[in-house]
Amino acid sequence: MSSNLEKFVNRNRSEFDTEHPGNDVWKRIAQTIPVKKEAKVFSLKDMYKFSAAAAVLCIVLTSVYFIYIRQQKTETAAVEPNATNAELKNIAPEYAAQAKQMFNAIETRQEELKEATADNPQLYKQFLSDLQLLDSTYTMLQKQAAHTPNKDVIMKAMLQNLQLQAELLYRQLLITNDIKKQTKQNNELPNG
Repeated sequence: MSSNLEKFVNRNRSEFDTEHPGNDVWKRIAQTIPVKKEAKVFSLKDMYKFSAAAAVLCIVLTSVYFIYIRQQKTETAAVEPNATNAELKNIAPEYAAQAKQMFNAIETRQEELKEATADNPQLYKQFLSDLQLLDSTYTMLQKQAAHTPNKDVIMKAMLQNLQLQAELLYRQLLITNDIKKQTKQNNELPNG
């Protein structure tokens, strides 16, 4: 049967080829086919622009972090001795009571200094940076004490450091009080 159909189509081929679909058929077919969107092409120049913008943004954000956020952390966090009583007892229990007194004195004087310099934050920052230097030395001594066989010498140095911190805070309080007295006297002088 298929051979008869093929023979018929081959004999009458010229009659079949005369008919062409209308233009409206092709228009409807074209409307159903999805249109390809042109892909955006980024040139190397565009990539450099985006890379430069990203680098500038990273630099700005890093700068903001180091200038403002980190600075605020150091301003708000008062210097606190790193060793707790438990750490001191583990290293040298005979010095724990003496160190506890020093810690309490330092903590009290830090609070007094913070209150006294509330109206002068720049002065407080300067005092805090001086104290942080001694505190970093204390931290270094504390690390050495954990690994040194001669703990007695290191513990004495740690206690001396704590005494220096307390003395420094005391002197800073005296300076703050003197500044306040001078300011008060200058304000009370008659303008003449």
